[in-house]
Amino acid sequence: MVNLFPEPKIVREYEGTTRPFRGLAIDFCDLTEAEKADLLEIARMRFWNRKDLRISANNPEQGFLKIICIRGLPDIESEHRDLFLKQGYFLHIEEDRILLKYQEKLGFIYAITTIKQLMARKDGAFILPRCEITDWPSVEHRAVAPTFSWYAGYGRLGFDMQLWGRDEWIRYLNICIDNKINQMNMVMYGYWPFEFEEYPETVFRDVPVKIWNKENRRWLTVRYSHPNIEENFLADFIALAHRFDFKIFAYVGLNSYNGAYSIKHPEKRMIKPAGSNFMNDFDSLCLSDEDNISYILASMRKIAQLGFDGFTLEESEEGFWFCTCDRCTERWGATSASPVEAKHKANMWLLKLIYEEIRRVNPEAVIGIRAFRQPPLEKDPAFLEECVRSMPLDIKLFWAPALYVPPTEFKKWIAAFGRDRIWGRDTEANAITSTMGRLFRIFESNMIRYEDEANAQVIERDIEQHITSAAEGVSGINGFMFEWYGYFMFQWAHANYGWGSTMDKETFFHRACEAAFGKELGERVLLVLRSILTIHESQMPFYTTPFPFQKNKITEADIPQIMQAKLRHPGLLEEIHAIQRELEKDPQLAEYIPHFARIEHAERRNAIIYDMVLASLRYEKATSHEEKARLLDEILQYNEADFDLVKDMFFDVNPVSESGVKSCMYPYHEIKRLIHNIRHPEAPDNAIVCSGIEALGWLWL
Repeated sequence: MVNLFPEPKIVREYEGTTRPFRGLAIDFCDLTEAEKADLLEIARMRFWNRKDLRISANNPEQGFLKIICIRGLPDIESEHRDLFLKQGYFLHIEEDRILLKYQEKLGFIYAITTIKQLMARKDGAFILPRCEITDWPSVEHRAVAPTFSWYAGYGRLGFDMQLWGRDEWIRYLNICIDNKINQMNMVMYGYWPFEFEEYPETVFRDVPVKIWNKENRRWLTVRYSHPNIEENFLADFIALAHRFDFKIFAYVGLNSYNGAYSIKHPEKRMIKPAGSNFMNDFDSLCLSDEDNISYILASMRKIAQLGFDGFTLEESEEGFWFCTCDRCTERWGATSASPVEAKHKANMWLLKLIYEEIRRVNPEAVIGIRAFRQPPLEKDPAFLEECVRSMPLDIKLFWAPALYVPPTEFKKWIAAFGRDRIWGRDTEANAITSTMGRLFRIFESNMIRYEDEANAQVIERDIEQHITSAAEGVSGINGFMFEWYGYFMFQWAHANYGWGSTMDKETFFHRACEAAFGKELGERVLLVLRSILTIHESQMPFYTTPFPFQKNKITEADIPQIMQAKLRHPGLLEEIHAIQRELEKDPQLAEYIPHFARIEHAERRNAIIYDMVLASLRYEKATSHEEKARLLDEILQYNEADFDLVKDMFFDVNPVSESGVKSCMYPYHEIKRLIHNIRHPEAPDNAIVCSGIEALGWLWL
């Protein structure tokens, strides 16, 4: 069976395979010499992870299989005719040749990619299944949103993709194209990961960070710069992406977390209402301050000059307050019924300024926004109509509702904005995972009492959203990929269902793992991924600091499930080690070695967290002062053991506090603070360490 992902639209399978081959000879027929050279180089680059296969232009040496390329698809029927011509292809694989038809460059790229994906090894050579494939996407713009610098300086300094240099980004670009994804929305929050001469204080350069020196068991302060500052590769990366008709967007704040300007100039921040207990007073700037407007527009102008194809501008969720300085109150507050409404009016005013500034630099740039997400989640149609009127008509929506609302809400937005303007939805399961302190969370089965969880973001919900997006015929989907290592299943889901597959989830999980790892190993991988039970440290009952992404507190009723996970752990860890040995033996699977290093690490931490959580439940039941004191000591010991593993693998593990609010993706520090306050109510430590700045805007969940 042809087991190809993304799932192709039409496949006809025939008996047998091609003859074995060691190279491909491509006959480009009537193209110009320049066109032939371009497509030949692209074909060779597409085989980035098949270096042992040679590719030539119409020079069938001994052992080469010929590909006859024909530009044009006039005689082939398909649905979505426009997308078939833009990105579709036709393949007819026979015993001794391949017929490849395409209309546009992307169709050729995806056809060559499909040939690579179908190849299997036999006796030191390659074979292909005899088949005919007619394929095209159902959604034109299929994006993933990786992090280039996420909350840098506000809550984090570097993790996962943010630590990548040029080579790693090129590798990920190739993986995206292998998955027939055609756009990245590069998230840049906080310090800018590029040179910005007008505002050098906002550049991600020489930021002090404490790292663990395992040799001497002490913290060392080093100064860290973003890899793109150390080696300016962004322009080359964008140019390479364009060779493949792949778009690179800048995902930045509309007026939030932009370039750490509000960190370096706290006097420029919005003024929150007197007496407000809301902690986040640091991400947005007062829009009545001309210096702030000049800075925001200069930032957008600079980003446009860097060569990005478009913008995803995010309106921050923190809509419960608005700047209360005299000018903002007069301009927007006095004419609004609520702070949310005032913020919306001001942000739409700012959006128009940004729109005009970007258009002056790049008239062709696609400009989109993620906005209108504050409660009430079910919008009044009149409000949506006002949103449409308040924005230029060619601005795209990179968020439309799905979770926490009935299906009719999405249709309401389609009716208001139009299908062509919707390029993304609430598919943030991977982004939510990245708030979990590097623990593991993909499936419903990875969570305690998922059905009771306030935050429903898991891969199953992402898939459902992509299916309904494609069914409604919207222009684009956006899949969040804020962390990569260990989370390849998210990438596969965004790719498959963004292309337009309606395959049921269970079949997809099994077949996708089989396509990547082979049937036997793939089943083992899937079983491991679904068997991991992750409990976030904040789920301990005494952990009272709000954390909106894992709200279920552990109770006595959960002990049987935790005990089952404890019993399962040794065998699960050994199976992970066995999978790692299989990966190390097969060069084609070597790319998954760092993924399973993360998965192994997370499962080792899980075993410690299970014991810590059980100790916390015993603490809740304890009646004597002595027993409570002993159990708090036990929890602290588990906390240190957990953090020892964290320090052993990860770089960015300590609180970041330059904004004035302490934040850390690991609950370790906050656990220590909470226990200190239990033991010393007479001398409390009131400096909360938030479990991620990103949590502050979600507390309404």
